[in-house]
Amino acid sequence: MKKFNDKYSLIRFLHAVPRGVPVDVYLNGSLFFNRILFTHFSPYIYVPEGTYDVSVFPTMTRENPLLRQSIQVKDGELCTLAMTGYYNDLELLLIPEDKEVGSKNDSKLRVAHLSPNVLDLNILANNKLLFSDVSFREVTDYIEMPSQFYQIDVELSVNNRLLRSNRLAVNRDRVYTLYILGNFASFQVFQSLDGAAFITPVVMRK
Repeated sequence: MKKFNDKYSLIRFLHAVPRGVPVDVYLNGSLFFNRILFTHFSPYIYVPEGTYDVSVFPTMTRENPLLRQSIQVKDGELCTLAMTGYYNDLELLLIPEDKEVGSKNDSKLRVAHLSPNVLDLNILANNKLLFSDVSFREVTDYIEMPSQFYQIDVELSVNNRLLRSNRLAVNRDRVYTLYILGNFASFQVFQSLDGAAFITPVVMRK
């Protein structure tokens, strides 16, 4: 990847629509992301500052877009552009990412709840509550965590019913987002390494 600077932003696309068809994504009429499948991320692409008309089409078509929406891109940002909801309620979320890793060799972690028919959630790590009452389309703030293995439990806020349990590694000097994707019966937790790991020069600790 090129050297990151404040004259552009780096943006990737996430397809978060359950049972969604592969999509192509156009910015101001130009193809930027091609054949993105459900739960898949595109590579990061440099985008100049400005307002963009985003059109999302089923792959290999240019008629009847699934979604059209304007977004505002600022200079010097890292972002994930997520297509969320169901086809009768589609919405793009431009999710900024932190460019700085944690302090004292820790890493940063947050949660993005993008599962459209899952109620509010609590997220625990090694039986410690990290985030509570996380609702659909909510993206939490980052928290700093020591590098180690964690058991991540996802439970319903309303009754503390355990829905999913994942074991994941948090490595030092990283920035992570846990994306909750899919329908209630089969949703999954996807651990994403955010863009801070890919930009140069090396991100400096606070």
